[in-house]
Amino acid sequence: MNKNKAREIFKALGEETRFRIIEVLIKKETCACKIPEMINRTQSNTSMHLKNLLNLGLIKSRREGKMILYSIADDNLKQIMRLIR
Repeated sequence: MNKNKAREIFKALGEETRFRIIEVLIKKETCACKIPEMINRTQSNTSMHLKNLLNLGLIKSRREGKMILYSIADDNLKQIMRLIR
């Protein structure tokens, strides 16, 4: 992992909502509709942070019918979260 990517990851994890989203997605792929309730945030706030994490390439999404499912896209992020725990 290069230094710029490491900075991006730590900057993303430094924001509480994004950190909580990552904690949820580390456990399993999750529907966008369930994440706000799981992290105690509004749908619009959660959506904004999901978009940010997508743009950074840390998470990925896929459509299944009407649902959009999110999961971790970056193995470096998985390793960092294991170290944090």
